[in-house]
Amino acid sequence: MTSFGLVKGVRARITLVDPCGKPIAGPRSRIVTTGWISANVEPQMREAEDLEQTNAEGRVCVSDRTPPERKWNNVTLELCKVNTCLIGLMTGWELVLDWEGKPVGFSDQKEIPTDRGVALEIWSGVGMDDECEVPTDDDILAPGAASAALPYGYTLLPVVREMQVGAIEYGASVSTITLTGITANGVRWGRGPYNVVATDGANTAGRLLQPIKQGQHKRVLYTTIAPPEATEDCCGLILPTPYYGETAIDVAPAQPACGLEPSNEVQSAAITGTPTGGTYTLEFDGQETSALAYNANAAAIQAALQALPTIGAGNVLVTGTGPYTITFAGDLAGFNVVTIIADDALLTGGTDPAVTITVVTPGGVWA
Repeated sequence: MTSFGLVKGVRARITLVDPCGKPIAGPRSRIVTTGWISANVEPQMREAEDLEQTNAEGRVCVSDRTPPERKWNNVTLELCKVNTCLIGLMTGWELVLDWEGKPVGFSDQKEIPTDRGVALEIWSGVGMDDECEVPTDDDILAPGAASAALPYGYTLLPVVREMQVGAIEYGASVSTITLTGITANGVRWGRGPYNVVATDGANTAGRLLQPIKQGQHKRVLYTTIAPPEATEDCCGLILPTPYYGETAIDVAPAQPACGLEPSNEVQSAAITGTPTGGTYTLEFDGQETSALAYNANAAAIQAALQALPTIGAGNVLVTGTGPYTITFAGDLAGFNVVTIIADDALLTGGTDPAVTITVVTPGGVWA
């Protein structure tokens, strides 16, 4: 049995997730920081309730009690160095950009987003008396041996949502920013996108050995895998594949170096066979466009694609006069998206008219 204390916060990593803990891959989805003072995690309980019934004489004839239940954890994070991207990740607030397009601040907003959250990972020391175990053999002398690695405490909150910035005091003292939120069920975090625990006696870093289960809001454990280095800004996130289930891989891929940008997916739509009439449709991720005329121009194709709920306004650009170049942008920039499917059965005239979709540039390639 392992016993350890939690002392001195060493590092914190914040990752953008959906309301159930699924990591959201993208070019600015994670940040690692040392710029925090404290993190407080306090259970919010549903108190036990006494159940009692008296008889006609006024004496207790039935007495019982409902069990207490943890509803969520109240999370308070106090920052001493305010990275604008960190604030944006945790609150969903709009970032203020300078003339070069670099984030230099943030603006608050009236609504508190409920369709997103962050995963908060915290590494701590384990106490000086617990750092050094007594060797029982010479295995500790082998390079990279797990028994020679220094231990850390690791705390995971797979979903923290409804983050809000508290009061900021300006005066003759250092100003800090305090963020508060609540935890939620983090079952979609699974085993996570990062390597945080040892998977064998050689101290090979891998994903969590057991996934987050239904109703779990917090996990605390002892690990011999060192925390990641702090990053200067938000960085790209890629996910292991397969991510879930019995076939999920044990060791996650290395995350992209900060500062790199993933490629935007570019697809091409070529209309061949010289049709003289009829229509065709395009399907993206299960949603089909309205009918497009055989000679529809780039603007019409772009409007039809942006009208799809799986794409949305501003998330695809169409150029050219045939073949048409379809570039994914906006919320779909930097992702390896599904390939568009064309239904050309209603094209007429010409010789075997068809619409052919090809991937010119795969999205999500980091370079």
